[in-house]
Amino acid sequence: MYEDARTQQNLYTFKPQLEKMSKKGIGLIVILLIVIGFGVYALYVQIVDGHITTGMRDNVVWGLYIVNFIFFIGISYAGALISGILHLLRVPWRTPIIRIAELITVISTMIGPTYILLCIGRLDRLPNIVLFGRIQSPIIWDVIAITTYLSGSIIFLYLAMIRDLAILRDNPVKTARWRNPIYRFMAVRYKDTTKQKEILNVSTDLLSIVIIPLAILVHSVLAWIFGMTLRPGWHSTIFAPYFVIAAVYSGTGVLIIVMWIFRKVYHLESHITKIHFNYLGLIMIVLGAMYGYFTFSEYLTSWYGSIKWDMEVLHKLFNPSDYWHLFVYAVFVGVLVPIIIVAVPKFRNINSIAFAGCIAVLALWVKRYLIIIPTLESPLLPIHDLRPEFVHYSATWVEWTLTFAGIAMFILLFYLFSKFIPIIPIVRTGEEKDYSRLRNMVFEKQMKKVIKQRKKSDAAATGMIILLMLVSAPRVIAQNEDPIQTVLNLGYYHVDSVHNLSATLRTKIDGRYMPLPGMEIEFILLQSGKEKLLGTGQTNDHGKVNFSIPGEIIDTGGDKGIYTFEALFSGRENYEKSSSGTSMKPLRMEISFFQQEGEKMVNLKASELNKDNQWVPVDNLDIVFYVPRTFSLLKVGESTISNGITNLEFPTSIPGNRLGYLTIVAKVEESDIYGNVEASGTINWGKPLVPAKIIKRGLGDTDAPLWMVYTLIVLLSIVWFHYMYVIYSVFRIRHLGK
Repeated sequence: MYEDARTQQNLYTFKPQLEKMSKKGIGLIVILLIVIGFGVYALYVQIVDGHITTGMRDNVVWGLYIVNFIFFIGISYAGALISGILHLLRVPWRTPIIRIAELITVISTMIGPTYILLCIGRLDRLPNIVLFGRIQSPIIWDVIAITTYLSGSIIFLYLAMIRDLAILRDNPVKTARWRNPIYRFMAVRYKDTTKQKEILNVSTDLLSIVIIPLAILVHSVLAWIFGMTLRPGWHSTIFAPYFVIAAVYSGTGVLIIVMWIFRKVYHLESHITKIHFNYLGLIMIVLGAMYGYFTFSEYLTSWYGSIKWDMEVLHKLFNPSDYWHLFVYAVFVGVLVPIIIVAVPKFRNINSIAFAGCIAVLALWVKRYLIIIPTLESPLLPIHDLRPEFVHYSATWVEWTLTFAGIAMFILLFYLFSKFIPIIPIVRTGEEKDYSRLRNMVFEKQMKKVIKQRKKSDAAATGMIILLMLVSAPRVIAQNEDPIQTVLNLGYYHVDSVHNLSATLRTKIDGRYMPLPGMEIEFILLQSGKEKLLGTGQTNDHGKVNFSIPGEIIDTGGDKGIYTFEALFSGRENYEKSSSGTSMKPLRMEISFFQQEGEKMVNLKASELNKDNQWVPVDNLDIVFYVPRTFSLLKVGESTISNGITNLEFPTSIPGNRLGYLTIVAKVEESDIYGNVEASGTINWGKPLVPAKIIKRGLGDTDAPLWMVYTLIVLLSIVWFHYMYVIYSVFRIRHLGK
């Protein structure tokens, strides 16, 4: 193959990097293998002990694994789009970075789906996806799309390497000679003849045209998995373009970071220059602005819509005790800081652009976390198990270890590939410009500015840290010495025939009341000047504990019909003790139904214990009537008891179940004398619920619609036809090289 002077110079520069491995490189490989080894051990623990070793439970069935899957798949699309678009547009500065972008695509697409396998509890059932998968399921779309996309990305990367493989074939490496036969085989007898060059260029252009829409489609399919799920924050038509923009934004950041690393490690200052960082930085701020716009539109419409289910997720994101800090970083810092760094010429240099890329990448990982976890912590029908690990997700060491193992595998594959094929193409097509002269002119000036700014910022930062330590140290000591004040509230409520006490224990931290879970509360009866311990209970995650009053206590009659209870927290560790009391009179309510002159009437009788321990009618007591609905109580009326009786005319337009039955609840709310009392009854006075009409759709049908089957077959046929044509072209190149 013909080698011009520039190709020979590049070969002279990169060939020693292929033949030698420094001690730092060996150390890096050892460290990465250790991290991966810990990941293998964590996987072993997960397989042996089950998913109980992770933080995933009945509510949060997805965790870090799905976050990592979306993240790695997302950055892979950026590599495909950037490399494909730059190649088609023949952008002059594309050559030094296009192979890095292609590598990001291939390696990320290989690592990302492995996290799906980590999320599956029964890997032995994995073949069922192929054997019994339903074509109308978005999960199957995703499997097909990622497989097709990975195949195309590998072919695209291989086509771009053929010229360099031919150069390495003609100039064998001196060490690790086992690679030379591989170079000869993969070079497919390419000699850069006119016909071979034409076939290779046409094949690369053709695959670029296919890979760009395919990358957009694949991430759209991933977004549809969320958008077609009836979950707060997911069920949105904007998710597909939102995911695509976010993916390209984070992928551009990863590309900038990888460029910066290889530029430092392999001393590629004459190949990867500030021009490349500036252009990619400009691409990143455009994508960041678009991503910020989509984010603003998504949250604005959800907030203005005020749907209760969606608002639960928004409250979690806006609550400082939940996800506020992550939300601010992902939505504001991750968008505004990179834009400011790149847009302001004073801040714009190679190191600052790489720093902006780090901020953007981390912000997009956090955003994936916020998309998944808060939504799954807000189920439509919460489970009854309210243990903290079931309600709130917290990743375990197993998940974090496998996360870092995936990152280590990404770095390891990248480094090993750079030792097999030059990370920068050796053969140049003559379309790109040489920016080394420009780099040499501005490099020294820029570095002087950076050093000067760093010295100033380091001095200011050191002074600020010392000042903060001096100011905060006395406060920390004082906090450790002073006991923490607690607040205990006790209330009474009576539901039908069950008498209950409810205590809530909280503490005030930084001006906000926070619940104290896991604390023991004693419930005491005060009668005739004596105290009687009724029992104890432990506060739940919300600092609340409920206690049922034994029936024999109510039968004693209390002190002239009045019962006094006290809740006591004896203190624990550095928390102060606290107590709270309440007094009440037992109230008996009986609800019944009758019809009068065609009107449906609800009758309520209420009586209380007098001083002689006898039940007597109640007078002048407000009663509110409700009908339970799916998510709350529907108020249907209110009245006042007179001489122990009150009636309510019941409306006739309230839906019941399929037979017309519904429950009517009468409540006394927050009474100073009786507390909270509730009685209920069931009657068939509701409008019968009409059975829902079953509307067939593609996702719910037993059999996939024919239009969906035909569309999938046509699209896959088109894509794989192009793949087969490109593979056939490779064999043509090999045949022409004889």
